[in-house]
Amino acid sequence: MIDEVDQQLSAWVEDVLPGVTVTLDGPAGASDDVGLYLFEMADLPPARGEARPPLQVRLGYLVTTSGADVALAHSRLGKLLFAALTHPDWDVRYPGDIAEFWTAVGQPPRAGFILTVPLRQPVEVKPPPPVQGPLRVQGAGARAMEGVVLGPGDVPISDAFVEIPSLALTTRSDSRGRFRFAAIPTAPAKQQLRVRAKAREFPFTVDSSKPSVLRLDLAKV
Repeated sequence: MIDEVDQQLSAWVEDVLPGVTVTLDGPAGASDDVGLYLFEMADLPPARGEARPPLQVRLGYLVTTSGADVALAHSRLGKLLFAALTHPDWDVRYPGDIAEFWTAVGQPPRAGFILTVPLRQPVEVKPPPPVQGPLRVQGAGARAMEGVVLGPGDVPISDAFVEIPSLALTTRSDSRGRFRFAAIPTAPAKQQLRVRAKAREFPFTVDSSKPSVLRLDLAKV
């Protein structure tokens, strides 16, 4: 799966910059024109409106250029940047202070950008068994569910990934740590939640009938 994204991005670079050499082993070196380095992976919430959305994550590639002609390398980096900005399915962001990364790879710091690309895996859905008896319709109520995600010292945790696995519902906390599900069944009142934040996962059992306070014990290893 990831190798297919590697091939897709390599073909894209060659389409934007015909004749260049592309490396996936790390940042572009002296003998390479363009480097596509798989730099990170991150959660990507499932798309809404689909009966069975695919599994998906975000892949982050550090895009760099090199070569003896510095001006040419800069020109190539600019062309790739603006080509990526116009792609409908990709996002571009700019790394901050990554001097430690360049030190680790033994190269002087230089400009680049992170290209984030979705990676999706379809989920096979088996057809339901045939109905053997008469259809029974039972009404079920719905209500909103909300709460807040807090860290040590009750500091709000923003952008935490909050999930109700049994209902395939996900959301993220806002800048004040607050989250909300617009509608969930009124029964059962107890719901199992899963929170992902700071590269860790935390399970909770909450009463969905009242606001939930989810405190993450980030001190535990």
